[in-house]
Amino acid sequence: MGKVLAPLDPVADLKRLLPRGGRPREVRTSVLAWWAAHDLGAHPAAVGKRVALALIEQVPPEAKLAGIIVLHELLGAQLRSADLPAFARLFADGHLAEPRCVDWFCMKVLVTLVDRQTGRREVTRGLAQWRTAETCWQRRAACLAFIKVAPQGDAAVPGLTDLVLATCATVVWSPERCDQTAVGWLLRELSRAEPRRVEQFFRRHALLMSHEAARQATARLPEALRAELLTHHKRATSLRAGKP
Repeated sequence: MGKVLAPLDPVADLKRLLPRGGRPREVRTSVLAWWAAHDLGAHPAAVGKRVALALIEQVPPEAKLAGIIVLHELLGAQLRSADLPAFARLFADGHLAEPRCVDWFCMKVLVTLVDRQTGRREVTRGLAQWRTAETCWQRRAACLAFIKVAPQGDAAVPGLTDLVLATCATVVWSPERCDQTAVGWLLRELSRAEPRRVEQFFRRHALLMSHEAARQATARLPEALRAELLTHHKRATSLRAGKP
């Protein structure tokens, strides 16, 4: 049996099929039909990954979404820590710089990658390094990638709590809303496993947190403690703003 050849330009083929401004369900339907028609599942995963990355590099959001669907739904079991440098380049080159696409990529691709048991330690360490990235979107991704495992704390990965708090401690210095809300969201999930550690972090970094981030971070803490911490935050940020 001869070697299966990939279509000459699978990206162009799919772009012609995608509904402009299509909803995720419509885009998914087109992607699955295109994948099957070109028998892309018969190729090594590396081929599919290259096609997915090329789709995310396209300008139309529906093409980016298509690439994310390929990585998550069709190649999720094949994601590895070795893919992180290629994913980082998507952020560095500005291909992931729109809120909806960034969050889709984080929740579908990065969360799936972290959720794999094999190689989880290497993946979490690699993603945590993104906390110092130049773009707020990649820093946001460094936080949101841990959303699913954070509620388990160190039971998910030994040392995860320290890694998550170190990530938040770096990202919280940014005043960008996408950074602040990511920190708040991640702390909220970590508080399920480590409420005391989250409380300590909050008291130490309240001065740097936006009101929105503070409310998110404390959302799952006991009501009395939450009220106390939000009062602490209000006092700290009032002093920062020079209010009496």
